[in-house]
Amino acid sequence: MTTHPYSIGMKAKAIYLLLIVGLLSSCKKETQTVDIEKRYTIEVPVSLTKTNNLNEEASLQYQDTFNDFFLIVIDEPKAAFIKALEQNSLGSTYKNNLEGYSKFITDGMDPSISIKKLPDFEETTINGLKARLLSFEGIAAGNKVYWKLAFIEGSTTYYQVMVWTHADNRKKSEKKMVAIIDSFKETDKSKTR
Repeated sequence: MTTHPYSIGMKAKAIYLLLIVGLLSSCKKETQTVDIEKRYTIEVPVSLTKTNNLNEEASLQYQDTFNDFFLIVIDEPKAAFIKALEQNSLGSTYKNNLEGYSKFITDGMDPSISIKKLPDFEETTINGLKARLLSFEGIAAGNKVYWKLAFIEGSTTYYQVMVWTHADNRKKSEKKMVAIIDSFKETDKSKTR
């Protein structure tokens, strides 16, 4: 029995194609898109697991305790910030904008966190939203920690995206931290918390 010369080539191509499809489908996605009540989305590394013990005000909390890597997002209606300024007579100290909000939050940081000096904010845009970024090291609970914070202005909400790790992990975690922050998207600009 003779085999048609093209049938071997076709079988080889079919096997090759199946291998490629198999390889592509077996590639693990490194991040997952997390959608918080249709208000915002953020890309979270699959190595992080959902938790609820990092910050009671956070609408999103993920951690990788093995690699000492943590992520939270806090979202607050702009109206609540305005009300806090008025009720505490802080309108002359903090502007009613993203700059005032970010300064208000950083001025009120937990005094148990030891930070030599906060750097200047970096002004930027994240997926069309005004943002202010901070990166710094400090001591928390006796551990050297590296933080990246983003204060983001949505249409009716201010967001705080905070990512932190042990300071020794700064170099290996920096790219992942930036990618998380840069992935933030406000999805429904009319919803408030």
